[in-house]
Amino acid sequence: MKTSLKLKEERASLISELEALVETAKSESRDFTEAEETRQGQISDAVYKLDEQITRSEKSEEILLRNLASEASASETREMEKSAGDYSLQKAINEFRQGGRLSGLEAEMQQEANREFREAGISPSGHIQIPIGLTYRANTLSTNVAGVSQQGILQGLVPDSVIETAGGNRITGVAGSVKLPSLPSDATLEKTEVAEHTGASAMSSVTIDPVRFASRIDVSNQALALSSASFDSVVAAQFRRHSGGLMDAKAWANFVTAASAPTLRSTTAATTVPAIDFASANDLIAALGNAEALNASATFFGNHAQLATARSQQAVTNGGIPTLQADGTIAGYKAYGHSKIDATLIADTARTTDDVFVGGNSSDAITNETSLQPFFLVNMNDVYCCYWGGADLVIDNMTLAHFGVTRMIMNYYANCNVGHGGSVKYVEVA
Repeated sequence: MKTSLKLKEERASLISELEALVETAKSESRDFTEAEETRQGQISDAVYKLDEQITRSEKSEEILLRNLASEASASETREMEKSAGDYSLQKAINEFRQGGRLSGLEAEMQQEANREFREAGISPSGHIQIPIGLTYRANTLSTNVAGVSQQGILQGLVPDSVIETAGGNRITGVAGSVKLPSLPSDATLEKTEVAEHTGASAMSSVTIDPVRFASRIDVSNQALALSSASFDSVVAAQFRRHSGGLMDAKAWANFVTAASAPTLRSTTAATTVPAIDFASANDLIAALGNAEALNASATFFGNHAQLATARSQQAVTNGGIPTLQADGTIAGYKAYGHSKIDATLIADTARTTDDVFVGGNSSDAITNETSLQPFFLVNMNDVYCCYWGGADLVIDNMTLAHFGVTRMIMNYYANCNVGHGGSVKYVEVA
C-alpha cells in the first residue's frame, strides 16, 4: 500500500507535466494539439483519482497513528506502575546516608523528578526527589465495592487532604503561578446586539502560588538498618497525614481571605455569639445561594467541637431533628470536621463588636468575639488544589547523629484556594 506522501509525490509530478503542456502551448500562441488534448484529459483523470486515494490513505494513517499513540501511552503507564512497585524508599535513604548517591531505579526516578521541578519553576532543597507521576492512590473495584488501594510507598506519599477527599479539584504538573479566571460581574446579564459592556466587566483572576509544606520524622539508625518493606508504608502514612493537614490549614486561611467577610448571624443573643446552630447553617446556605454558588457539591466544614455541638443541636425546638444528620450531612449537604479550623484563622481580621449582628442589627454588647471560630460552606466544584512537582525529601543524618537518629523532612510545593470569592462563605461561632 502506497503512503499518502508517495501518492502526493505522484500527483505533484502529474501537475508539473500538465503545467509544462500549458506553458508550451501558451509560448507558441496556439491551442493544444490532439495528442496534447488527450494527455491533458488523462492527467486530469489521474489527479482526481489520486486525490481520492490520498484522502483514504491519510484517514488510514491517522487511525494507525492514534492506535500507536494509545499503545505507547499504555506502555508508559505499565512502565510507571512497575517502577512504583520496584521503588524502595528505604534503599534510597540508606544509599544516601552511606555514600551520598543513589543508584539504579531510585537514581532514574530522581532525574525524572528533578526535570519536573525545573519545568514547574521550583528549586527542590532535598536530597531525594520522587516524581509526581508515582505518587498517587489508585481507585479500585473489588467484588463490586469501590475503594482506595495503597500500592506501596510512592502511592502512599500523596497528601491525605480533607479538602480533596471532600471533592476539591487536584491539579498536578503546573508551572509558575496558577491563575484561575473569574467571570465578569455582568456575565449573566442579557445584552442587546448594540449594548456596550462596561470596563468593569473585564476578566479578573485568582492567583495560586506554590507554598512549601514540610513534614518531619525522626527515625533511629537502628530502625533504618533493620526495617523491612513495612518501613516504607509506615513512613508514607505519617508524611501523608501531616502534609495533608498542612494543605488543609492553608486552604482554610485562603478561604477566609477569599470570602473577605463573615456572613451575618441570625442570632437573637445580645451578649454572646452561640455555637453552631441551625440558624447559622441556614444563613450560609442562603449566602452561598445568593452568590450563585450553591449546588450539590456544597460542603460544610467546621472543627470537631463544632460538629459535636451540631450533633446535639435541634433544628426545630423540641422537634428531635439534629442539625448534623446520622449520614454526616447538614440540610442535605456533607459536613467534615478538621482540627486546623480555629480562631487563629480570623484573628487578624480585627473583629469588633459591631461586626457581629444580632437580629439584623449591629450589637455593642458581644462579649466573646476573641473566641469566635469560622464555620464554612464551600462550593467544592470551584476548589483547586495545585501541586508543583513531586515529593522532595531531605535526609539529615548530622543534626541528631550523637543520638543515633536520622531526621527526614518531606517537602511538597502546593497550595489550595477557590476560583471565586463567592464560592466560600463562613459564619463565626463560639
